[in-house]
Amino acid sequence: MNDTSRDQIRTKVFGVLKPKSTMVTLFGAEIELHQPTLKSILEAQDTEDVMQRMIQMIVNYTYVPGTDEHIFDEADGPMILSWPFGDDLIRLQKAITDLTGLDITKAGEVLTKSPLEEQSSPTP
Repeated sequence: MNDTSRDQIRTKVFGVLKPKSTMVTLFGAEIELHQPTLKSILEAQDTEDVMQRMIQMIVNYTYVPGTDEHIFDEADGPMILSWPFGDDLIRLQKAITDLTGLDITKAGEVLTKSPLEEQSSPTP
């Protein structure tokens, strides 16, 4: 017989949930990345433009360390896109990958595929 009640399960699932976080050095500055919510992942699906999706992820996941204060906002998009691509952005991408389980370079492809395309795709 199962001793777990609906209320016990709900308490665990909806209880004190704290997203994972990790520290990353980005162009010499220590920043904190917070694990995204289901809502932010679903909202990313609605963004078809890959550049906008990347800006959105950086804006939504980066925080002043030890706080809930975002570092960037949407107006920073053009500056974010002008960052030189190298080790810093690769570290940032890896940290996002670790927190989400999504490879953000492949997520764009996955998020923009329709269910029919996924079903018809050959499996490796």
